[in-house]
Order: sequence, then C-alpha cells, then structure tokens
Amino acid sequence: MFAPDVLSLRQFYSSPFGEAVRVLIARSLIELWPHSRGDTVLGIGYSTPYLEAYLDQGGPVMVCMPAQQGAAYWPPGSGNMVFLSHESELPLKENSVNRILLLHSVENSEQLSSMIKDLWRVLTPGGRLLAIVPNRLGLWSRSSRSPFGYGRPFSMTQLRDLMTNQQFTLTRSSSALFIPPTHMRVVWRIASKIEAVGKWLCPFFGGVLLIEVEKQLYASIRQPVTVRKGYSVPVTATNPVLGKS
Repeated sequence: MFAPDVLSLRQFYSSPFGEAVRVLIARSLIELWPHSRGDTVLGIGYSTPYLEAYLDQGGPVMVCMPAQQGAAYWPPGSGNMVFLSHESELPLKENSVNRILLLHSVENSEQLSSMIKDLWRVLTPGGRLLAIVPNRLGLWSRSSRSPFGYGRPFSMTQLRDLMTNQQFTLTRSSSALFIPPTHMRVVWRIASKIEAVGKWLCPFFGGVLLIEVEKQLYASIRQPVTVRKGYSVPVTATNPVLGKS
C-alpha cells in the first residue's frame, strides 16, 4: 500500500493549496478541541500543521512520525518535539498522554489494530483521542491531489467500529472538506459557505471524517488481556530524518 512520505506531506502543506486545506480542517478540529488546558498532547502521523495552536497552552506537545513515513524537525525555531517510532510500539509510559491526534496515520497504518491498542495503553483514563481520516463517501479519497487520496478511506460506521472494538467510547464526530478537490480559486473563495452548508445538509459527506473517542476504564472490563509483540530491530526515536527547514 502506497503512503505519502514526510517529504511529500511537507511539500503539500507548504503549498497554497495545502494551506487552504489545512485551514478548513483546522476549523473543524478547533470546534472539537478549542484548547488543550495544559494537557499532554501527542500527534501520530503528520499532524504538525494542526498542532501549532496547542504549543502555548501550558502542556507538552509531541509528535510521533511512523518509521515508514520518516520524520521532520518541528517546530521551527524551537527544540525538536518529533520522534520516530513504530506506531504500535510507542516509547512512552502507560497513562502518560491526555490527548492524541491521529492524522495521515490511520489510513496508512500497516498495523492498525496494534496501533490503536498501544494508543489505549499510553492514554490516561478519561483521555481523548481524535482521528481525522479520509471519508470513503467523499470526493477527496478518490483524488490524488492531496494526501487524503492515498491509503484506506473509511466510512463513519467503519471508523466507529474500529474505535469501539478497541475499547474506546465514542464522544463526538464531525466532517470537513465539503468542497471538491480542485485548485479553482473561485471555489475556494466561497469555501467557508460551502463548508457551512455541507455540515448542515449532509454532515458526514465531507472529504474527511473527524471522530473523538474517550478512554473509559469500565469499557475495557469485557476485553481480554493482550500481550504486545516487541520488535527485534529497534528504531531510533531521538533524531528526525529531515532537519530544520
């Protein structure tokens, strides 16, 4: 399965088209997470364009970029907060993270079930996980003009089942990118209006789906205990592949 690497992702978000996409998705993200209240925030995948809003809110922000994707230094002008790791073998303690943002990760993961289980491990009781993934019913998953056109898209039902089957409890869901994946400026000039109408008329037909779930301990009572499988070859989790830009 082809997945965009860190270089192509960084190039996309550095373009005017990528910035316009980021703004629309970030608006829906902020609606769900207006602030982090000093929580420890972890991004999985290429989530750095969306985490800048939480850098100055009193809590640590860090990003895990999967080994197969590669990593890039972030944030610019400050100490690096990115580490490279197997997505299902995070070098983090249990119950050490309050919020997790998944972006450009779920659809590209080769060990999705193991990744979600490990996220449960590192998340604190009552902690929140927010996944942003390509919508199987939307236009963006069928276009190669953005990173959302690669990997496995999901329907909202599939995404809910994925999370609830891994012990998480659904709290909220939303959608974004109701405009078509086009570079036409006339469309982007009215993007905000299209987004507002789309959220009202067909809330789950946007290009990407957003789903927030919570780690509730009582939800795990019915689940059997599992043993995480280790890797024989360690992955260095200290230095990024790409340096400062």
